[in-house]
Amino acid sequence: MTVSTGNLPRTFLLLLVCITFSACTKNEGALDSSDAIDNPPVSSPADPPAETPPSDTPPMDPPEDEMPPPVDPNPPMDPPEVTDVMLFEQTLYPLLRDPANFCVGCHGATQVPTFALDDLMASYNVLVGQQKVDLQNPTNSRVYLRASVDRHNCGGDASCDAIGAAFLAAIESWAAQVPEPEVPPQAAVSASATFADGVGAAAARADANLIAKFEFDEGAGTTATDSSGVGTPIVLQLEGTQWVDGGGLRNVSGKAQASLEHSQKVFDAVSASNAYSVEAWVIADDTAQDGPARIVSYSSDTATRNFTLGQNAIYYQLRNRSAGTSANGAPALEALTPEVDTLLQHVVATFDAESGRKVFINGELSIAEEAPDTLDWTNDQLLVLGNEVSGDRLWKGEFKLVALHNKALAASEVRQNFDAGLGDLVALRFDVSDVIGSAGVVELVAKQLDPSAYMFARPTYIGDATDVQVKNIRIAVNGSTPVAAQSFRRVDMVASASGALLSPLAAVIPVAEGMDTDQFHLEFEMLGSAIGSAEPVVPSVEPPPVPDVEEPSVGVRTFSQLNDTMSTLTGVDANDAGVLNLYNELKGQLPATTDLLSFSVSSQIAIQRLAVGYCGEMVNNNGSCNNFFGACEIDGANKSGIADRLFDGFVGDNLATQPMRTGVSAEIVSMIDDLGCAAGCDGADARTVLNATCAAVLSSSAVTVN
Repeated sequence: MTVSTGNLPRTFLLLLVCITFSACTKNEGALDSSDAIDNPPVSSPADPPAETPPSDTPPMDPPEDEMPPPVDPNPPMDPPEVTDVMLFEQTLYPLLRDPANFCVGCHGATQVPTFALDDLMASYNVLVGQQKVDLQNPTNSRVYLRASVDRHNCGGDASCDAIGAAFLAAIESWAAQVPEPEVPPQAAVSASATFADGVGAAAARADANLIAKFEFDEGAGTTATDSSGVGTPIVLQLEGTQWVDGGGLRNVSGKAQASLEHSQKVFDAVSASNAYSVEAWVIADDTAQDGPARIVSYSSDTATRNFTLGQNAIYYQLRNRSAGTSANGAPALEALTPEVDTLLQHVVATFDAESGRKVFINGELSIAEEAPDTLDWTNDQLLVLGNEVSGDRLWKGEFKLVALHNKALAASEVRQNFDAGLGDLVALRFDVSDVIGSAGVVELVAKQLDPSAYMFARPTYIGDATDVQVKNIRIAVNGSTPVAAQSFRRVDMVASASGALLSPLAAVIPVAEGMDTDQFHLEFEMLGSAIGSAEPVVPSVEPPPVPDVEEPSVGVRTFSQLNDTMSTLTGVDANDAGVLNLYNELKGQLPATTDLLSFSVSSQIAIQRLAVGYCGEMVNNNGSCNNFFGACEIDGANKSGIADRLFDGFVGDNLATQPMRTGVSAEIVSMIDDLGCAAGCDGADARTVLNATCAAVLSSSAVTVN
């Protein structure tokens, strides 16, 4: 039977074709014209369709084929989260790496801090971990201030201004894109507090025997005035100094000095009591200042004084003129621990006739002489801060408070004044009632140290609950928690009762917007039964210098080599009890390897102390002293003869590259003059000076460099 297709609708014909070929259900199976020609199917549109029974229902057009929407096999991903490292890479990092800005040449290689390395992450860790940028207050960022204010290696004023402006704009752009910090919902967090909420917290000071007190709160002008209220105020004339916002005086290149008339007040008060204390709250600029550099001095030149509180590199030192010392206060009393720091420290030096000299640091006794003595002061000396009267023993740093007392403060009084701080502390109370489930606060005393930092100290739990677990306290400013300087992050204790001190430390936290607007809260890893966030991840430590650093062509003598060398040069047996005990004490501080790159200030200080020990044994033995120096005395007309014997004995003329005799001789003669033997001396005074000059040469690079 043949069915005619002449009268069928065209769509129906197409449908028949599609059914026959099974090719229209999906696009993938459709054949193109070439397939139909080259590979004819079993059935084709020319073949007659199969016979279909008749139907009374008229044929209808089939529904149009509905294709599913296309599916992309690689759908677009969500944009990556913007991280702080990415923001650094997009803003400040290119400027640090640009040679035109002068950073990468030094800080991109071996000069610490290495924040301009080609390793992005290492640069970020150094910059953030060492707080060289301040995203809360970009104008406090050190990388900006080094160019714009310090003019550090930036090619002149115009160039420094341009670089500083570019750095500041980049830091501000970085800060503007940092997302708002989120406090984890499970965090144990206190309520907020501000300085406006604080109450006065300064404890009473032990000031019953004040002579003078300088608080450096003038803020402007060329004088600083004694505020003790005792007698006629002493006025210090300032030169080469800068006032510090928030209180304090920074000595940059000069001094603060009283007149002879005003200085007489100190002489009169101390002479009547035969005892005194000099007290100072100070921040040293660095730990390389020596001489000693004069912090507070009552003197007239480098060789004559009544007393000096000074800095000798990493140690505080007291010189005091008495019956048992020279006119220069030698030998000095040196406090070996704790060492000088570039943070705020409280230093007190005392003298009384019964026990002699003592030095206290941060409220604790550092060293005591325990030798009865009598003052031998003269009334022609001048009170001076930050330098010698002659201007050649500069101490660079910041004075917060200086006080003089006409008694030797007892240990309890020193501690009382340390606890009292600088007198402008406030108590901030952070409510934790909601966290521990009963009334309670954590109280800290706080103050603004300078325009860029706050100090928080003595965190104390006060509340009804007992046996409260406290772990890992961090201070947040305006919702952001600085990673560095969180001194209380190691707290892990149980506050057994109200009033429990949680830590004896102090923390220095960066200023964000300023004392009037900054808000603070505390975060805990654990408080009571509440579990908060753990300690934030601290950026990794600064990477070691890149491998291609040029190694020094010389090395240093190691601890045993130094000991053997000093023994040989001085003729003192290394097994002599006086030097053997000292060597065993210092061995851990002396160089362990010959690597000059590992040599530190503490290594040099240890070498100096060992040299003093060997030279002391030599000059205190009449035979060895006479053999080495010709005579155990100093001839004022032939001081260069002492220099020649030290040069020949310790330095020699057998190397192509070494210190020159003339230069060494000039330094030794100057040292003899400084130590009070300009016109010559003998006896104990001569031995003291010979010991000092001997140790200076024996601890020099002429001996230590191998």
